[in-house]
Amino acid sequence: MIEQRAPLTPEQAAKNRRIIVVVALVFIAVCIAVSVWGRMVVKESQAQASSTDAALRSVAWSILCYASSNDGAFPTSPAQLTAAAAKAPVATPPGGKPWPSTQDAALGGLAFVAFPAAADTIGVTWGATPDVVPNLNTKGKPSTKGTVDAVNGWLAEYARDRMRSSAPAAANDKRSDAK
Repeated sequence: MIEQRAPLTPEQAAKNRRIIVVVALVFIAVCIAVSVWGRMVVKESQAQASSTDAALRSVAWSILCYASSNDGAFPTSPAQLTAAAAKAPVATPPGGKPWPSTQDAALGGLAFVAFPAAADTIGVTWGATPDVVPNLNTKGKPSTKGTVDAVNGWLAEYARDRMRSSAPAAANDKRSDAK
């Protein structure tokens, strides 16, 4: 059997309405606070991603210039890249290839970050010999979609192009040695 409850008194009904309003207001306040906090986190992450991208693009550009100045040889240490950057002028990579041919194109509208400062932001895995392409990474920091792949792609394509351009000459040298 269902037990019948006595109807609420006007005082009890008013008290229940106040509790419901307070719970609803707390819920709305929490929703607004979470939204504001989320926007702040997203903006900070976007700012850090922009900084990381600038460092990645600056270092990739510096490595391309180093390789262009050193007959296709890549730097094998941070000291080599820093020393080369201190010298002027530096050769720029050839245009019309799958890598940028100007610093502005490489940076994509971002500010240039000198190597020592960029090295604090990103990671570089240096090759053991000058023919090994350095690999850039974000050290776990945020970056916009595709920047790491793009800059490592520039370096890899530069190395492939250098290998292609030197391969026919090497093949011709072997043929002339055989005669």
